[in-house]
Amino acid sequence: MEEFRKEINSIDEELVRLLERRFNVVLKIGQYKKENNLPIYDEDREKKVIENCVSRLENKNYSHHMETLYHHIMDTCKDLEK
Repeated sequence: MEEFRKEINSIDEELVRLLERRFNVVLKIGQYKKENNLPIYDEDREKKVIENCVSRLENKNYSHHMETLYHHIMDTCKDLEK
């Protein structure tokens, strides 16, 4: 069990680093949208991002969970853009 937890901790470290990178880019996108009077929400873009992420899964049994997770990520990013 301890080895599994170490592996999860390592994965979490990487996820946090990558999500922080994503958030930093999202802030730049939000600024660009504000300066150019563009809407925060782009339904087509959001669908495409989620579809792309789900399509990258090796185990398609996780598709619903990945879609749900990315909806949460996208909601968080929209909040940051505001």
